Parts: sequence; structure tokens; C-alpha cells
Amino acid sequence: MLKSRLPALDAILPVFAVISFLVYGWTLVVFLWKVPSWMMFLTFGEILSVFAYSMTSAFLESLAALAILLLASMLLPARWMREVFVTRGSVAALFGLGSIMLYMYRLSVTGYAVLHDLFPWTWIALALSLLLTFLAPRLRFVIRSVAWISDRLIVFLFLLLPISLVSVIVVIVRNLF
Repeated sequence: MLKSRLPALDAILPVFAVISFLVYGWTLVVFLWKVPSWMMFLTFGEILSVFAYSMTSAFLESLAALAILLLASMLLPARWMREVFVTRGSVAALFGLGSIMLYMYRLSVTGYAVLHDLFPWTWIALALSLLLTFLAPRLRFVIRSVAWISDRLIVFLFLLLPISLVSVIVVIVRNLF
């Protein structure tokens, strides 16, 4: 029953690649932005430890975002989500996570002055993401573009997943011992 509601693995991987590219990319940008100041007071080992925690966090965030899309695929009719999972999942990830990243960038540039915009921003971004997610499979250009991009981003999983595995092991070892 559960397996019939989920998309195939070859449809899940491209969507996970898009999500991972966005989440890990944002995490690496923030990490590298802070490294010069950390070099003043942290040792190399401590910086690597912070990197391991950052990569573990990015891995868990990516899995959480994928879990939300898989839950939607299980709850919605198959023709709405499961049959076009790569297109709808990738578009939802691009616009949903892209909106969050844009808001966080605005917050880092302008400070807490944008907090009063959080509630409207959230609802507008959610509505726009849902609209574009459900319109995407009707446009051939979008289907081809999303399939091409998501297929190319799978290559990054060959780098990101081993880094995540090592990072999770480091975090577990540091917290147990």
C-alpha cells in the first residue's frame, strides 16, 4: 500500500538532488562567509567540527524537505503528484526553498526591520509556490527544463552524501564521547 503511493526511486533522486543543491549551497555560503572570522579564534579542528555540524544539519534539512514532498505525494491523488513528482517536486523545492533563502538574505542585509514582513511573505510565498507547482506540469518547456536541471544536479549527490555520512559520524562520535 505504502509503496504504491510513493514515486519511484528514479523520480525521488532528482528531486532530492535539487533540494540538496539548494540547502547545501546555502549552508556552504553561510559557512564560508564566517570562516575568516573563525580563523581568528578557532583551531582548524574546531572549524572542521563546525563544518561537520553544518553538513549534518543540511542533510537533515534536505531529508525533511523531501519528506514533506513525499508526504504530499502519499496524500494527494497519484495523477496530481506521484506521476509528475520530478516536475512538481523540483518546482516546489526551487520556489519554496528559494523563497526562504531570499527572505533570509534580506534579513541578513537589512536586519530585523524585515521581521514585520514575515507573515505576509510566508503566505504569499506559499501561495505562489503552490500555484507554480501545480501549473508546472502543463508547460512542456518547464517539464523539459526541470528534468534537465534535476538530472544534472544528481552528480552533486556523489559528493554531498559521502560528506554527510562522515559528518553524521563525526557528530555522533563528538556527542557520545
